[in-house]
Amino acid sequence: MSRYNFDFVGGIQNSYLFVTQKQIIYEILFKPTPYLFGEGFVLSDEIVELVIKVANNPTDRRPPLDVLIAPTVAAIIKDFYEKSSLTITIFICDTADRRHEARWRKFNRWYEYFAASDYIRIDDSLRDKKEAVLYHWALIAKNDNPYLREVGLAFLDLMADLRIGK
Repeated sequence: MSRYNFDFVGGIQNSYLFVTQKQIIYEILFKPTPYLFGEGFVLSDEIVELVIKVANNPTDRRPPLDVLIAPTVAAIIKDFYEKSSLTITIFICDTADRRHEARWRKFNRWYEYFAASDYIRIDDSLRDKKEAVLYHWALIAKNDNPYLREVGLAFLDLMADLRIGK
């Protein structure tokens, strides 16, 4: 087995589920975020936030390294893009428990499995000096998206606005 089987559950948040050998259930969400680049953005209905979370962990321990998770997440992302090649995915690394750097490394590992020459990824980060936290952001879009230039510029504008507190 080179990856876990997964199910597209759907719903408002475009949910996918898979279960590991340790019976840990992961949920991958593509949450619509049409407001992110502003009301007038041409592809506002195509913007989703990628959320990767443990939905149920019967072990009550931190999930161990599992080499099948990365290719499974990659396959799920590819499956979602097959539904719409105009999709714009934003990943914002969760900082709630201060394990964001480990999560960012995991995301990068997952992306290595997903990365293909027909996708583009733009990374940026924001430092919160008060909280002493670095927020990692990534944008993923298909290279053949006819609005790729607008997508990239909108992402850079968003990050600039966040830096100045807009």
